[in-house]
Amino acid sequence: MKRTRLNPVSKRRQRLNAERREMLELNFGPREAWVCEVEARPIMAVMMGGCYGEVNGHEILKRSQGGSITDPRNILMLCNRHNSWVEDYPEDAHRLGLMIHRWEA
Repeated sequence: MKRTRLNPVSKRRQRLNAERREMLELNFGPREAWVCEVEARPIMAVMMGGCYGEVNGHEILKRSQGGSITDPRNILMLCNRHNSWVEDYPEDAHRLGLMIHRWEA
């Protein structure tokens, strides 16, 4: 029986990731210029702590809930610390508008 290795990322996911990278650069500029959106909101920054780590796109409506990774309206730019905070405190993140539920989309 011939065995082949599994691809760590499917062809479809590779295409989506490439499309996402293009969309992020088109809408948010070059990666080096990305700024955490919490930094611009002083009240949130005090509540959530200062920025730390690199800035990436955060999906407001998660992929598992039907959110798109290529729709710029579904993306917020957050640093690693604030992205982790959103995952750790979903109720607070929802109240602050950093996350929405499937039925609200």
